[in-house]
Amino acid sequence: MKDVMNDTGNDVTDYKQPGTAQIGAGKPRFFDGAFIAVAAILIIAAVSLNATVQKMQLSFRKEPVALQQSLKELSPVLGPWVLVTTDERASYELEDALGTKEYIFRDYIDSRLVSADVIEQFKGKPAAERHQMLGVIRGKTPQAVIHVGVTYYTGMVDTVAHIPDRCYVADGFVPSQYDISRWECFAERSSDNQAAARFIHFVDQVAERQSIPRNVAYFFNVNGRYTNDPLDVRATLQDLFQKHGYYAKVEMMSALEDRKLAEHAMADFAGHALPELEKVLPDWEKVKASELASAGK
Repeated sequence: MKDVMNDTGNDVTDYKQPGTAQIGAGKPRFFDGAFIAVAAILIIAAVSLNATVQKMQLSFRKEPVALQQSLKELSPVLGPWVLVTTDERASYELEDALGTKEYIFRDYIDSRLVSADVIEQFKGKPAAERHQMLGVIRGKTPQAVIHVGVTYYTGMVDTVAHIPDRCYVADGFVPSQYDISRWECFAERSSDNQAAARFIHFVDQVAERQSIPRNVAYFFNVNGRYTNDPLDVRATLQDLFQKHGYYAKVEMMSALEDRKLAEHAMADFAGHALPELEKVLPDWEKVKASELASAGK
């Protein structure tokens, strides 16, 4: 409202210029109050959440856990199984796809089935020649050869990558049989039925490719325990009460056509490999003790 003087000097009230509206007309009186209330609630919620996280010592991100030794320090002799290939750096593309620089891919030979003289011949040979010699042995005595890969991941809670169920299928193989195998080496370490290996027989669907049989087994060591289930690994890493997190995937492949013999060979290999692998992987009990000490418990 605006006061205007007329010709006589008298006040004229209730005058509005045509086509205009008063500024602020119709504005709710509670607007500023509601905004302040909502902001206050959000602030209180954020403070409360932060206090709860600190009080309960929740961890939404995992701190990395160092290996006790590099994977390359895994013993070249695992009981009767002897390493005959050299540890090689993967291509940049493969390393990038793996998502880790902590890995080994090796071939071991059963010295109970292959003579010491033959195994000795691998020494000093370049990588390509070693693989040629290995191919000859695999063709004659396939149960004597196990290809193994170990990959290590830490400080992450993402989906487990690169499991044979997906990778082999993407390469043209189809699983014909699929089992959960609780080998003796797992039973000795845990009463948990998850402590087992996934054992898969793959059939090559690419007709023009002369492929060797693929019997594959894999399992994980996650935060100090063994499991065969990638979803179990993810759930373990997403545990908010765990400050640290790691997992290692162990994958083995045998070219044996007979899946029962292949599984027997891989179970035997795993039984000799696990004690040595555990010398390389983190000591989870020490990690937990360190967490408790830092928390003042």
